This record gives sequence, C-alpha cells and structure tokens, in this order.
Amino acid sequence: MRKCLLIALLSSSAFYVTGCGMANWLMHAFAPPVPMKTIEAKFGDLPGKTVAVVIFAGPEIQLDYNMAQLELTDEVGAELRRNVHGVTIVDARRVIRYQAENPRWDATPPEKLCKAFDADYVMLISVMEFSTREPGSIHLARGRITAEVNIYKANLSSTGGGNPVWRTGPIYIVNPPESSMGIPAGNDWKMRVQTERLFAWELVRNFYKYKVPKES
Repeated sequence: MRKCLLIALLSSSAFYVTGCGMANWLMHAFAPPVPMKTIEAKFGDLPGKTVAVVIFAGPEIQLDYNMAQLELTDEVGAELRRNVHGVTIVDARRVIRYQAENPRWDATPPEKLCKAFDADYVMLISVMEFSTREPGSIHLARGRITAEVNIYKANLSSTGGGNPVWRTGPIYIVNPPESSMGIPAGNDWKMRVQTERLFAWELVRNFYKYKVPKES
C-alpha cells in the first residue's frame, strides 16, 4: 500500500516537475534528516520565575533615541515570553516609570530592585552603544547595539548581594550583518526595531535549550 502511494505521489509530481527539477525535488524529498545537536541553556533558572528587564542607557543614547529604553525592554521581555516556559515579565512601562521617578535608581542595590518590582530576578542590561547610523555618514543606516547583561537574584543580601548570579561579556549586534557598510537610510524606526530584536534573540537564547545542525 505504501509503495502504491509513493508511486502515485511521484507520478502526480511529474506533471509539475521535470528534468533537473524532478531530480532536485526527489533529492530534497528523500534526503536524510540533518543531524542536530542540542545546545543547553547557559542559565536555566528563569522558567516559572518573575523577571524584571531593566535597561541602563547613558544620557547621550537617551537623547538621540528617546524610545530605545522602552523598546529594548519590550523586545527582550517578548523574546523571554516566547522561549522560556512559564516566565513572567514585569511590565516594561512599570520599569520605565520607576526609573523616571527614581533618577538614581542605578545606585540602588540589585536585591532592592528585585523587591521594588516583586521579581525573583532583575536582568540588568547596560547599553554601551546604540545607533542606527553608519559612523561618519548621514546617508547610510546601520543598526548597532553593544551591551553587557547581569542577572541578580532576590533575597541574596545576606549572602553576597550585589553580585550577579549570571553575566555575559559584551553582546555586539550589527544590522545588517552581511554588509561591509551601511544601507541607504530609510525608516529609522524599522532599523531600530530590527536591531533590537536581533539583540533580544542573541541574549535570550542563553536561557533555553535549542537545536542546531551538527558540524560535519
């Protein structure tokens, strides 16, 4: 029965695919699955927890990109919700409001920030570079984000509070990555959001396991 179905499938496909196209279709249809390997989470304690994503960006970044703080908080939170099972993200607008009402929030011990947001963890993202312009050009666009990330856990003040339970080195994002120079400037919001999403993806994949093709 299975042999008959296969013959029927190949016969019907022949009406649409001929010659080299038919050979390519057959190779694709019956190729063995690509061997995959699992990449384990580098920090796997976030599932089921409440996380506050907090962005620190210097005044020069906030002056040039006054929505970047909110957008990046939103994008990282959305990527966490998509990929980390059961995680709860503190609303980005609540975080931004707290920062606006407490100008010296960055001097607050991290465990107190956890308490302020009723969070199990604070993910502090320190942005060192944020731009949508190719350096030295007003006509070319290129997204850039460089940031370091530290995660702090609530209730650690008596056992070394202020020290992160996990941290990254610098995460460096360039968009588009395949171009040796920028692209003609256009929609700045679109470039900004695309770059923020690339950063969120690169960061958040540290917190869940995923599969990639095995190297041959």
